[in-house]
Amino acid sequence: MTNTEMLGLAKAMGVEAKSQSSTVIEAQADRLRRRAERDGLTRPEQPEEPKAAKRTKKAAPAKAADAAPAEADTTPTMKAAPA
Repeated sequence: MTNTEMLGLAKAMGVEAKSQSSTVIEAQADRLRRRAERDGLTRPEQPEEPKAAKRTKKAAPAKAADAAPAEADTTPTMKAAPA
């Protein structure tokens, strides 16, 4: 059973778990184990988790000294109501 499957089962059973490393009380863990076995979700061999996409670094933002200050029009505008 993958971590994602276990988190889905926990959510379906009303057990609060935000991640695979969340702490649950022993009674909740027993309920989850029994339900997983009963529903045939357990496997003799642990499947691999799908790889998450690697995060790429964003380009550094332009420095304030390099950019010309832009003057913003802060005057509120009125839109005409549809006829």
